[in-house]
Amino acid sequence: MASQMHLQDFVNVDDRDTKKALKVGIFSDKDSFFFKEKIGIFLDTQWTSLYDLGPSRVDQHKDIFKMADKMAEAISSGRLEYGIVLLNENYEVMNIIFNKYKNIRAIFAVSEDYIIKSRKQFNANVLIVKNNGVTIDTRGSEKEVKLFLTTEFDDEDDTFLKLVNNAEKK
Repeated sequence: MASQMHLQDFVNVDDRDTKKALKVGIFSDKDSFFFKEKIGIFLDTQWTSLYDLGPSRVDQHKDIFKMADKMAEAISSGRLEYGIVLLNENYEVMNIIFNKYKNIRAIFAVSEDYIIKSRKQFNANVLIVKNNGVTIDTRGSEKEVKLFLTTEFDDEDDTFLKLVNNAEKK
């Protein structure tokens, strides 16, 4: 007799009673649509409130710079806690654009160590992931995203964040 699967077997419900769901925004360029959809499914299983800024179809062209502006404004104002950006192109300029907004600290998903240090040392809140042609096997990126969302900021050692905040005031 086969065992019956239940929703809780797929969805992380352990934290429901102890903390609120993270508010995470996500968007991609058209070339990364399937990549975004797979990461979105993964995020839905991680106790997040996911806000998909687009595109909503593989053939839909959306202006990534307008989506970045919308996401940055939402994070800057506190309506979103984190942003995940999945791009095949323009990822370098996207990093520069995001970091021009107040209270935004965008990083590339360069390595697991870099993600952890960026979260701990200056509370990075936007992760930019280069697609590299991924559409099916997103496990590596899922791990990076999970590290990004679960690594806590070390507020006892907030030296770097203070430097960033002081630079924002200039």
